[in-house]
Amino acid sequence: MVHAKERGQAAMEFLMTYGWAILVVLVVIGALAYFGVLSPDTLLPEKCTFPVQIGCKDYKVTNAGAADSIIVSLQNGAGRDMIVRKVNATSEAVAAGTLAGGGCSTAISAAPVTVRNGDAQTFTMNKDNTEVATTSCVLIDTGRSKNRYRVQILYSWIDSQAVTHTIDGELLVKTEQG
Repeated sequence: MVHAKERGQAAMEFLMTYGWAILVVLVVIGALAYFGVLSPDTLLPEKCTFPVQIGCKDYKVTNAGAADSIIVSLQNGAGRDMIVRKVNATSEAVAAGTLAGGGCSTAISAAPVTVRNGDAQTFTMNKDNTEVATTSCVLIDTGRSKNRYRVQILYSWIDSQAVTHTIDGELLVKTEQG
C-alpha cells in the first residue's frame, strides 16, 4: 500500500522535472529572440502584391545616396491595353518631401507609357512625389531590415483615355545599399 508521503514525493518529483524542462524551453526561446532569430523581419518573406489585373514580376529598392530608387516590373494581365500615367510609392522609409508622408514617383506624367495586354514594363520611381518632379526621392533608415511601400498606379484604358483609374499594391522589401 502506498503511503500519502510517497505519493506527495512522487508528485513533487513530477512537478520539478517538468518545471525544469519548461524553464529550459523558456530560456532557449528567450535566447533565440534576443539574438534575432525569431525576429519578424527575418521570418517574413519579401513580397510584391497587386490586384489580379497587374502582376508583379520583379522589384528592387536601392539606397544609393543621390540616386535612391524604387523599381517595379509590372505585367498587364487585365485583358485590355492600358496607358500608365504615373507610378507612386509612399512609405515611412521615404523622407517627407513636399507631400505629407513622403513619396517617390516616376517621371512619366508628361509622356505616359502604353502597356499592351500581357506585356511587362519596368517603372523606376526616383523623383519626389510631386507633379514637378524636380528633386530626387530620399530613402531613410527606419532601423528595420525590411520596409513596407504602398505603390499606386494611375492608368487609363487605351480605348477610354478620358477616365483615369488607380490600382494600389504593396511591397515588403529589403533595401539594398548601392
